[in-house]
Amino acid sequence: MKKYLLLVLSLLFLFNFTACATKVQNEVYDSSTNDVSELLRTLIQKEKEINELNQKLEDCKESKPTK
Repeated sequence: MKKYLLLVLSLLFLFNFTACATKVQNEVYDSSTNDVSELLRTLIQKEKEINELNQKLEDCKESKPTK
């Protein structure tokens, strides 16, 4: 009887540990996915800002009188 009780408790512990480990792994994966998405949004925004500044620079060069 004690062997069965020990077996059942061991299986419950193992199942609980596996479930917790899977949950943590999923949370880490979701977190890294969100981080990458946020970095991509920031990169796109900065690229737009750089393009606008480059366009202003080109406009300034074109409007500047040549000597």
